Amino acid sequence: ILKLYNEDAIVVEPAGALSIAVLDDYAEVIKDKTIVCIVSGSNNDIDRMQEIKERSLQYEGLKHYFLIRFAQRPGALKEFVNHVLGPTDDITRFEYMQKHNKESGPALVGIELLDNKDYATLIENMKRFNINYTALDKNDNVFGYLV
Repeated sequence: ILKLYNEDAIVVEPAGALSIAVLDDYAEVIKDKTIVCIVSGSNNDIDRMQEIKERSLQYEGLKHYFLIRFAQRPGALKEFVNHVLGPTDDITRFEYMQKHNKESGPALVGIELLDNKDYATLIENMKRFNINYTALDKNDNVFGYLV
C-alpha cells in the first residue's frame, strides 16, 4: 500500500493491494512469466492512513516494538542510541515512566528500520550490550493494549 502510494500515487485499500503484496511470496514460481494483478479498492478513509502505514511497516518487518528496561541513571538512553541502534534505525515511539527507588524503568520503544535485514543486528546489539528487553509480538494481547 505504501509503495503504491509513495512511488505511483495510487491509493488502494488493504484488500485491493493483496494481489501485488503476494508477488514476493511467489517470486520463484512466477519468474520469467507474465503476471497480471488487479488492483482495486480506492474506497479508503484518509483517517486510516496512519494505521495502514503502521501495519504495512510491521508486515514488511520494518517496524518493531519493545519493552526495554533502562537503567535509571544519566546517559542510559544515549548509550542505547549510540551503541545499539544502527545508523539508519529510527526511534518512532518512546514512552518512559521514571520509577523511584528502582534500578530500572520500563519504556515502550518503537523502532523503524530501513531494511528488514537490520532486525538481526538490532537484536544482536541488544544482547551484546546486555539490554533488558522484551520484543512485542503483534499477535500478543499486550501489543494490542500498548500499541
